[in-house]
Amino acid sequence: MDLTLDGEAVRVTEPAILEQVASIYRGIGWPAEAAGDGFTAPYNAPSAGPPPWHLYQFPFHTVIGLSTTEPNGATRWRFSR
Repeated sequence: MDLTLDGEAVRVTEPAILEQVASIYRGIGWPAEAAGDGFTAPYNAPSAGPPPWHLYQFPFHTVIGLSTTEPNGATRWRFSR
């Protein structure tokens, strides 16, 4: 099923949240550090570009699903905010 999520991404700049996410990254082996309003690390994927890297929250409100196999069909889910 292909999914399309509809919402608006919001940049996260709260230092405590950035540090919490950086800690999760460090726990899985990427030595990220919260720095300013983003992340830095001694290495990254070449496609990521130079630091700082920013964190976004994506609170979606509608999801549309389109089946790509039999039985074909589509559906929509709506979520309260």
